[in-house]
Amino acid sequence: MPSFAAILIALAALGVTASNAQTAATATVKAIQPGLFEVAGPSVNDAIAAGITKIVATPGKGFRSIQIQSPWGDSYHGWPRNMKPVAFTITSSGAGTATISAPAFTEANKADYKAAIETIVPFAITATRQNRQLSEGSGR
Repeated sequence: MPSFAAILIALAALGVTASNAQTAATATVKAIQPGLFEVAGPSVNDAIAAGITKIVATPGKGFRSIQIQSPWGDSYHGWPRNMKPVAFTITSSGAGTATISAPAFTEANKADYKAAIETIVPFAITATRQNRQLSEGSGR
């Protein structure tokens, strides 16, 4: 069985670093509003695994309604068409914990938040991957 040091050397030769590693473990997610975890929990774990440190969704800011922060840069995007705008923030501490807050979240608008989070988080993951590729280069 190869030693741990030999594996690290092999990974370094292939261009894989510890910062590139993504864990499959789930993070500890704290939802500020009751019921919000059930809506956003799995999506928040995906965002953390992608390296996203913060997503701020603020309706009414045009092409800056969605802000995505990561170690590879920030990006700003408009609100998705045909989707009811709802405000929320997902913040990751980087230590496997995250907080999600949505001050206007209620049981009555739960479906709106679920739709927004399930649309915005995958989009944010894609944008973060693109930023990462641009900042790290193609590796060729």
